[in-house]
Amino acid sequence: MRSELIAEYMALHERWKSVQRGVQIHDVPRLKLNLKVMRDFLDRWQGESGELATERTLSELRAKNQRITAVLESWFLEALHRVIDKRLRWLIAEHRFRFAVEYISVIQVAPRILQAQLRGLFFHEFGYEFCAERLYREAEAVADRHEREYKKALSTLATDWPERVTTELHSRLCATNPRQLRRWKATLPMPSLSLWNLAL
Repeated sequence: MRSELIAEYMALHERWKSVQRGVQIHDVPRLKLNLKVMRDFLDRWQGESGELATERTLSELRAKNQRITAVLESWFLEALHRVIDKRLRWLIAEHRFRFAVEYISVIQVAPRILQAQLRGLFFHEFGYEFCAERLYREAEAVADRHEREYKKALSTLATDWPERVTTELHSRLCATNPRQLRRWKATLPMPSLSLWNLAL
């Protein structure tokens, strides 16, 4: 049994280089796969060797395994925060687009004297003469860009963390009230910025 354990441990030692590379390049699938291999090894051998030195080595390896788990958790939180931020930006851009459409309508139906005041306010706010087409086109383009960025971030989250992108999470992200999204985000832990010491 000891020779089998040593052979597996040596293979795991080689795999550690892949773990370190996965951390460096932020490779979620690679890190998850290596984490599973390490967990399987530890589950198979913890308490089986009967030797104090070997058990100590396995305990150290379990601690490193926990640090990898913490790194992955931090990455997930970072990705989730990013998705929520992009959803908020999209909602705000959509709100501004609707405001632009309403502003155009108001100017078009307003009496001439009020139109002049509204155009003056517009120039003061935006720095260019009111042009319905330009206002509409620019607001629409910003909303479309933020929508694409949100969908891309959500797709990345779902690809890297399919087991955590649940119906409940989708439901929370579909909220149309920015305050509701901000409140939810405030309840989430912040991702850790440190990249743990993973030297073997």
